[in-house]
Amino acid sequence: MSAKIDQFCDRLRDGLDAVETRLQSVQANVVALPGKAEHVLQTELDAARRKVDGQIVRLEKAKDGVKAWAAAKVAETREAIGDWKAKRETQKLKARSDRAEAYAADALFFAAAAVDEAEAAILEAAVARLDADAAQPVRTA
Repeated sequence: MSAKIDQFCDRLRDGLDAVETRLQSVQANVVALPGKAEHVLQTELDAARRKVDGQIVRLEKAKDGVKAWAAAKVAETREAIGDWKAKRETQKLKARSDRAEAYAADALFFAAAAVDEAEAAILEAAVARLDADAAQPVRTA
């Protein structure tokens, strides 16, 4: 394989490893939820919300990239790509490759952002459950 493909695969592998690490971290946090105090959960929830809010600009950019890739994909029929190959139109083929790699990177970013959003949702649910439990009337024996 070419060096560019190797580099691309390395970047994807790094991105997938990062998503896997985040999923493992979220899973460990979920397991530890029952032992955490409300103020600790609230602090973690606030941090998770800040992280998700901080990703909004990058998510919008990635969303635009996905839309551009989808539009280009429609325009690039198999026949057109075959024609580019036959005519050795390397600029068009390189641009297509660059768009596909950017799309893959955006998809990985969406996956990572979805994990962050899930973590915030889990913490929100835990805090909401604590609030609901705290509002229950105290039973006396």
